[in-house]
Amino acid sequence: MSGRELLIEIGCEEIPADWVAGLAQGFETAVTEGLDRERLTAETIGSHSTARRLVVHGAGIPESQPDQVQEVLGPPWRVARDEGGGWSRAAAGFARRQGIEEPDFESRLQAVETPRGQYLGIRQVVPGRPAIRILPGILEDALRAVPLPKAMNWDASIGEKPFAFARPIRWIVALFGDEVIPFRIEVTGGTPVAAGNHSYGHRARTTVEEERPGAPFPVDSLGKLVEGLRSRYVLLDDEERKGHLLAAIRRCETAAGESAEVGTAADVHKDLVEVPGAVLGRFPDEFLSLPKEIRDTVLVHHQKFFPFPTSPSFIAVTNLPDDPEGHVRRGAERVVVARLRDARFFWDEDRKVSLAETRPRLAGVVFHQRLGTFREKADRMEELAAWIADAAGADAAAASQAAGLSKCDLTGNLVGEFASLQGLVGGLLLREEGLPETVWRAVYDHYRPGGLDGDLPRGPEGAAVSLADRADTLAGLFLAGEEPSGSGDPFALRRAALSLIRVLRDAPAEYPGPRSGWPSPEALLCRALDGYRPDDETRPVVCRKLADFVNDRLPHAFVGPSTPKGVVNAVLATRDWSHPVADTWQRIVDLAKAVGSGDYATLAAASRRVRRILAPEVQEEKGAGLDPALLTEPAEEELHAALERVEAEVLRCFAETRYFPAFQALATLSPAIATFFDDVLVMAEDPAVRANRLALLARLDALFSEVGDLSQIEASAS
Repeated sequence: MSGRELLIEIGCEEIPADWVAGLAQGFETAVTEGLDRERLTAETIGSHSTARRLVVHGAGIPESQPDQVQEVLGPPWRVARDEGGGWSRAAAGFARRQGIEEPDFESRLQAVETPRGQYLGIRQVVPGRPAIRILPGILEDALRAVPLPKAMNWDASIGEKPFAFARPIRWIVALFGDEVIPFRIEVTGGTPVAAGNHSYGHRARTTVEEERPGAPFPVDSLGKLVEGLRSRYVLLDDEERKGHLLAAIRRCETAAGESAEVGTAADVHKDLVEVPGAVLGRFPDEFLSLPKEIRDTVLVHHQKFFPFPTSPSFIAVTNLPDDPEGHVRRGAERVVVARLRDARFFWDEDRKVSLAETRPRLAGVVFHQRLGTFREKADRMEELAAWIADAAGADAAAASQAAGLSKCDLTGNLVGEFASLQGLVGGLLLREEGLPETVWRAVYDHYRPGGLDGDLPRGPEGAAVSLADRADTLAGLFLAGEEPSGSGDPFALRRAALSLIRVLRDAPAEYPGPRSGWPSPEALLCRALDGYRPDDETRPVVCRKLADFVNDRLPHAFVGPSTPKGVVNAVLATRDWSHPVADTWQRIVDLAKAVGSGDYATLAAASRRVRRILAPEVQEEKGAGLDPALLTEPAEEELHAALERVEAEVLRCFAETRYFPAFQALATLSPAIATFFDDVLVMAEDPAVRANRLALLARLDALFSEVGDLSQIEASAS
C-alpha cells in the first residue's frame, strides 16, 4: 500500500452516549470528503469512538496532490497576430503576464478551442501542494462539519473564528505518517489545544508500571494507539466494548438468578464508558409498590441502569472492569434509593386528590402566550376527541373524558420532577381511581406515537385523544405564526404532523369496527382550527399553510422498502391532505405490488406520451365526444374494446376499495396501448378522425388519473 497513514484523535470531555456513534460517523465522512476535495483520496478510511474520543484513521494517502495541467486563456486568436504574421501587442502582453519571454512565444503560445471559438492560450503544469500543508484546513473543516445534536460554546476559536463542539476538546493527536499536523485550537483564558502525538488513557486505572493513571503516552500509528489504550483500560473498538459489557451483564444476571431488561440498550450503553463493567445493585422491597413505569423512569431514563422485571434489583454499567470493594455498587444504590424515595413521595402526594379535581389548576399553566392555557387546550381537545371518536365508531364519551383529563398531570408533583412521565402518570392515577380502562389507557397513551415510529395507542379512544392533541397543537401554533422555518422547529411540529399522519394511516386497520370514518388531515386540522375561532381573513391563510406543511410530510410517511418513491409520487400526484390517509396508503401499497407483477413501464411511457399529445382542454373533457363508429383502424378498435372492459372493472374495484385487482386489470392494457402507438397516426389529416382519436386518448388519460400520475412510476417499474 503506497502513501502515508493519517491518524486523528479528538479527545473530549464525556460525550452523551447516544451522540457518540453519530459524531464518529459524521467526523469520518467530513474527513473523507475533505481529502477527496483536495485530491488526497485515501485507499481506506475508518473511524472509532468512545465516550471521550473520536478517532479517524486513513491509509494510503498521497504525500502531495498530483500535478495539474491548467489552461490559461488570453485574447481571441483573431487578434493574436499582426498584419505581418508576428505576435500582436495583445498576445505579447498576455505572454509576459504569464512569465513568458519573447524567445519562447512560438513554443509556448498556441490556439485553444473553446465553445466560444479559438483563443490564444498556454498550458502549464501546476505542481501539487504537500499534503502536510493541506491537512490543517481539512481538519478544521471536518471539525466544523460534524453534525452536532447540540453545540457547546467553550470560548474556543480556530483561526480567529469561534468554534463550538459537542464537548470541550482537551487533546488532539494528528499524525500524517511520522509528522505532526500543525493544528491549534485557541481557548480564551485557557491553554491552547495543540495537535501532537500523545494520547490519554483511563483517568483512574493503568497497567503500565510506574505510570500514573491518566498520564499522556506517545503514539505513532493506529496500532500503537489501540494497544496503548488497551493497557490503560480503554477499549477503542465498539464491538469489543459491547461484548465486554454484555459479558458483565450476564455475570450479574447469573448472580441475580433472573434476566434483566436489556433489549437493544447495550448498543448505546457501551458508549457510556471506555472499559465496560457492571455491578448488581438492590433497593428495598417497599419500592416494588411503585408502578413499574415510575421505577423504570428512575432506573432507565435517569440512571441508565438495567432493571429486573420483578425483583428489587438493577444492573449498573460502570467505567471499571471490577468493583472489589463494592464502592461503585453502594454509590449506585444510594442514588437509586434517594430517587425512588422522591418518586414515592410525589406519587403519594399526587394520589391525595383525584385527577379531575386538579383540572382547574391547568388555568395557571400556559400553553402558548398567544393561545392561552392548558385548561383552554383541554376544553378544545375534549370536543375534538369526541368528534373524531364518533366518526370512527369509538366511544365518544370516553374519548372526550380522557381528552379533558389528559393534561391534568402537568400540575402534579411527579411530572414536575420526572417530566418524561407526562401522560403516563395521568393514566396511572386514573387507573388507581378505578376509572374505565378505555379512559385511563387513552390518557396513558395519548403521546403515542412519537413520530412515524413507535407504538400506536392501544385503543381507538386513545388514538382519538392523540389526534386531537396533535391537531390542536398544529392548528394553534400555525395560527400563532410559529410554523417551522429552515432547520428550526422549536415546537417539534414536523414530528407532530408525522405522528398525526401515522395514526390516520394505520388506525382503520388497527381498530376495525362497524365504522372507520377516520377524518382526513384537512377535515381534522380545519376542525381543530375552528376551536380557536380565527377571523375570516386569517383562516384561509392558515389552512393553506397547514395544507402545504402536511402535504410535504406525506411522502415521508409513505416511502419505504416495499413502497418506492416513484409509486408514492404517482398516487400523491392526485391525492393530498384532503383524502383519507389510510385509503391513500392502501392505494400505494397495492400499486407497489401491482408494479412488481405487471407491465407498468409501458403504462408509464404511454401516460407521458398521452399528456404530450393532448391539449389541456382535451384532457379535461375526459373522452367526451368519442364516437366508436369513427374507429376504423384495428389497433384503435382493439384499444377501445380493451378500455371499455378494463375501465368498468377498474371503477368497480375502486368503488369497493379493492385496489390491487384494479391495478392488475389496468396493466392488461399495455399490449393494446403499445400496438395503438405503433400502428395509428393520432394526428390524422381528417379533422373528425383526429378529434375522435384524441377523445379516445383523453378517456385513457382519465382512467390513468384515477390511479395517479403513472409517469412517476417508470423508474420503479424499470
